[in-house]
Amino acid sequence: MKTISIAIYLDVENIQGMISLEDLLDDIRLQVVNEFEGVEKAVFGLKKAIGDSNNLKRFRNQLSELNFTIEDAPHISGKKNRADLMISVDALEKLHVGNPEFDLFVFLTSDSDYSIVMNTLRKFRKQVWMVASSDDSQKNVFKSSTDKILIIDDYKVIQATKPTNGKTTATKKGTTKPKQTDFEKIKPYLTNIINRRALANMLKVMRSYQEEKIYTTLDTNNRFRQIDENLSLSQTKFKKFKAVYKVLEDAKIIEFQKDSNHQFTINDKQKIILYLGNIQNK
Repeated sequence: MKTISIAIYLDVENIQGMISLEDLLDDIRLQVVNEFEGVEKAVFGLKKAIGDSNNLKRFRNQLSELNFTIEDAPHISGKKNRADLMISVDALEKLHVGNPEFDLFVFLTSDSDYSIVMNTLRKFRKQVWMVASSDDSQKNVFKSSTDKILIIDDYKVIQATKPTNGKTTATKKGTTKPKQTDFEKIKPYLTNIINRRALANMLKVMRSYQEEKIYTTLDTNNRFRQIDENLSLSQTKFKKFKAVYKVLEDAKIIEFQKDSNHQFTINDKQKIILYLGNIQNK
């Protein structure tokens, strides 16, 4: 079984608003398995977040729960901090030492200074991915120095707000309530945590898929297990994978091929992101 080792660096000062780091890590692992030939597993050998204390504070709980190494990079005389330098030096040190050896380096940033270290890593045949805003993803300086750019808004969460009934809620950026005719098919399975967990994990897998491409249930089931090895569908209302696919088909998220119960396509990737945000905020 071929395994890809990943090093991820977060320049937290470059993160606007709040994102779900767990969603980000899950999606990176799934996309690696999708895109690297012969790879069955992706692991994070290094997770590091660097920034000033105020920005680190916003993510400290998530970073601690996900076992990130946290390093403070204070501003010097009110100017830009040294996070970019610290991350670049660390990545090049990992490249030089080679123990452990990393196949993929991921940088969350909007700072063009990172293009230097990213280009250097690629010269040594390392894969380099970036997590950035939609606008930054179109900049030539980033497109020419990376192999893939993920869009940060796909993992963004708005801070909890209080609606008129006084209850606190949180929503994914830009999300609205799905159409009742489709989302009604999912709602009966959102009554407890473990059912929501199962649906959310399956949607995370499908979020890493491309529209119009054909996928198999067998491969999807294996990727579902990789996200949460401790979750068994026998503990849920679904009991079996077949029931999960039936719900998602009824909700018009997937469409099975004619004369096949094992091959399907994604109807609308944005709907998957929308539904995932609504399920996670229940």
